[in-house]
Amino acid sequence: MQRKTLSILICLVALVASSPFAIAVCPSADLTGDCLVDFSDFAVMAVYWPSTDFNDAAEVMAQWLAEGVPNDPSSLMWVYIDDPGVPGHEAFTGYMSKYETTNAQYCEYLNAAFASGDIYLTGGTVYGSNGSNSGADFANFPYFDTSAGSPYSQIIYHDYKFSVRSRDGYSMADHPVVQVTWFGATAFCNYYGYRLPTQWEWEAVADYDGSYIYGCGTTMDQGKANYDDANPLNLSDYPYTNPVDYYPSCGYGLTDMAGNVWEWTSSCCDPDCIYSSRAIRGGCWHYHGYTCTVCCQASDYRDHKHSSIGFRVCR
Repeated sequence: MQRKTLSILICLVALVASSPFAIAVCPSADLTGDCLVDFSDFAVMAVYWPSTDFNDAAEVMAQWLAEGVPNDPSSLMWVYIDDPGVPGHEAFTGYMSKYETTNAQYCEYLNAAFASGDIYLTGGTVYGSNGSNSGADFANFPYFDTSAGSPYSQIIYHDYKFSVRSRDGYSMADHPVVQVTWFGATAFCNYYGYRLPTQWEWEAVADYDGSYIYGCGTTMDQGKANYDDANPLNLSDYPYTNPVDYYPSCGYGLTDMAGNVWEWTSSCCDPDCIYSSRAIRGGCWHYHGYTCTVCCQASDYRDHKHSSIGFRVCR
């Protein structure tokens, strides 16, 4: 349906020896043993730290906040990564979100940005305004289609409020947001102090220790990733996305680095950044498996919206 609007450059991939997957463990800030990081852990820390070295306390609190709430994909969960990078390109050292940005998270942003005057809505499409967190550079550029603007959108606008749809008995809250432009993804980042990764940072993380061919490992099948119209939930219509915690985490502990939705990056597609396209990475639910290779490069225009493109954030 939208294949012709995306320009795809597929690299040749050589088969390499397999490597073990990273094993997920409970967060180190989990103090109650339930593999969750929540206010119960904070209470334990407060009780058993009556005479605290506040430098240590600050460090633990920063870690507690950074790790977020595992098992709740509607809450941002961060993974710390220190990767040397793809040869000839930049490394990635910092936090990247475990999951692709969800409809619930983007819906929360839309309601906050609408209240603060950073966006406005017309004809079912959200646009940037001159609000305090958007800036003149993004004013009047399209950010996002609500369901009134596109049937593929999973967010509706009604009675002055944005909310997430349900389809076929499933809430779309923990599915990745789609119908979002590069402007809309970047505006989300700007609003909360995050950023989009560059395409080379994305690839550095996706290829893990350098051995990964796909974002989910050295091999790929539809038990590991959502691609080629797999439709794992048997949804009755597009988009055939999956919840962001549906497939196992791989590599550094991230999910959907292969398939589900393409992910916007901050990278221009020409050295001088003259043209308005930006790199997208990772393949999606609608395309063939070869687009899920870590070195597959694709692009789209900054103001385009698709049912197969979302984003992931870092900081």
